[in-house]
Amino acid sequence: MKVERKFKNETEQDKRSLLRAQKTSLYWLLGIIYVSFLGVQLGRIQAITDFNYSLHEMLYIPATLSSFIVPITFLIYMYFVIKYLRKWGIQKPNINPVIKAVLVIISLLTIFSLLNFQSKEVSTGGVFKVEQKIQEDTKYYLILNDKKIRVSRNEFYLVDLNKEYLGTFVWNSQTNRGRLETIEPILK
Repeated sequence: MKVERKFKNETEQDKRSLLRAQKTSLYWLLGIIYVSFLGVQLGRIQAITDFNYSLHEMLYIPATLSSFIVPITFLIYMYFVIKYLRKWGIQKPNINPVIKAVLVIISLLTIFSLLNFQSKEVSTGGVFKVEQKIQEDTKYYLILNDKKIRVSRNEFYLVDLNKEYLGTFVWNSQTNRGRLETIEPILK
């Protein structure tokens, strides 16, 4: 009887330690992903770049390191999940872990979708001819190089059609839409 109880306590303890290892590796994985995402978003802020370029570059370090660390951490997590499933099989889940898993999956999908969209942004500068001006409700756009570029109301009314301007704008290659950063008339 004592041997049976001792064996049962050891398996329960083994089960708990595997679950704890699973949780720890998952928390590390999520922490690395969230910190990397936060670093990338802060690195995109122009005010930080203007304040200190070295700080701006250091904000991208977690994202760079995570490209190496995340696959390893994911493999460690999967190792503990597979080990647990092989030993005890699939257990009936509580509602709390299911809700947490759904929230984690939704946040990760949002992060990766946003990063994918942002990775398609292109900054373009040079001499451009204003092809068209469009006003939609309270939003103003210029068509430059076949791209719909959002501008302020003031810029919209100061720019003339079919004239050339020196400027820079950021646009997304998926949508061919963007925003104007600078524009200056060319003096002849």
